[in-house]
Amino acid sequence: MRLLIIRHGDPDYKNDTLTEKGWREAECLAEMLSQQNITTFYMSPLGRAQDTASLTLERMGADSFLR
Repeated sequence: MRLLIIRHGDPDYKNDTLTEKGWREAECLAEMLSQQNITTFYMSPLGRAQDTASLTLERMGADSFLR
């Protein structure tokens, strides 16, 4: 088993989402992680974490995951 711990992209704390830079970071992360054999996702319920993960989940076609 391999465990990856990833921090959210550059945050917009006020709006609990990502900055423009954070969305670019999330896109790069999605590109990298989509090449991996990942079977389970865990993430914080905070918006910035959900937003960061959303691009990877979408790219991998992961319609169900754990939070």
